[in-house]
Amino acid sequence: MDFDRSKHNVIKYLPTNNDENIWGMSISGIGFQSIDPKGSYPLKGHPIGYTFNPDRGRIIDEFALVYIVKGEGTFTSINCLEKKISKGDAFFIFPGQWHSYQPIANIGWDEYYVTFQGDYFEKLLNGIINRANPIFHIGMNDQIVKHFGEMLDCARAQKSGFQAVLAGITMHTIGLIYSINKNQDYGPVSMQKIQEACVLMRENIYDKFTPEDIAESINMSYSNFRKSFKQYTGIAPHQYMLQLKLSKIKDLLSSTEMSIQDIAMKLNFESADYFSYFFRSKTGINPLSYRKEIEKQREKAKKNSH
Repeated sequence: MDFDRSKHNVIKYLPTNNDENIWGMSISGIGFQSIDPKGSYPLKGHPIGYTFNPDRGRIIDEFALVYIVKGEGTFTSINCLEKKISKGDAFFIFPGQWHSYQPIANIGWDEYYVTFQGDYFEKLLNGIINRANPIFHIGMNDQIVKHFGEMLDCARAQKSGFQAVLAGITMHTIGLIYSINKNQDYGPVSMQKIQEACVLMRENIYDKFTPEDIAESINMSYSNFRKSFKQYTGIAPHQYMLQLKLSKIKDLLSSTEMSIQDIAMKLNFESADYFSYFFRSKTGINPLSYRKEIEKQREKAKKNSH
């Protein structure tokens, strides 16, 4: 089963604020692009200065981190001869550095990216990255995809202090990439398959699919997939999917004003009643009570801060 990731495409470019002066770093853009075979690249929606013709390349005024989770392509820069990029590769771009990258036309790719700037980032990346080879072969990693998902959610909401939160997650992501690469800690082929499965589950949390669909997508028999998944994660694939769903419910209840009915529909529950039953069975509290408790905690925190 091949999942349609293109419906999850997100391109967000962000305003800066006084947080940049306080923290010394800011995030200018975050996104996800799924490029089908023979699809145009990059997608429409990028502002002037960010869109580019891969045949001519471009120069930007900030750093960029790109993580490929599907497909193949190439990367080149003024410092780096053209290199192949594959699923599980991350690469960095420096301010003022001519560069170009693109998926192979008849293969396509899926990419997460973040663009950022600041003295702290500059000092760090100039210290740990070789401009002649800024590509990290880290393999598929669900934690990195989770961080990109958190950044996308934060960028959509743009709540007070969001720039500081984004900068913190970006720093954590860079640290994780550096650590995996340094220790070559991306695991055997079987573990990479499970990481890929976890990524698919996370990216398609709003869709109707089963563990059997995931096994088919990563070319494993279901019995072998279930056994390997439980070996590496400690729980069965179905339970892992339920944990992801529960985490997303808590996020939607606490960070949006969506109704219980709308959340239930968004996450493909049969009914709002079953949705409430599921949530209560996992947390011991119903969804509305959970939302009210979160609101109480926020009000208490506001009063204590004055």
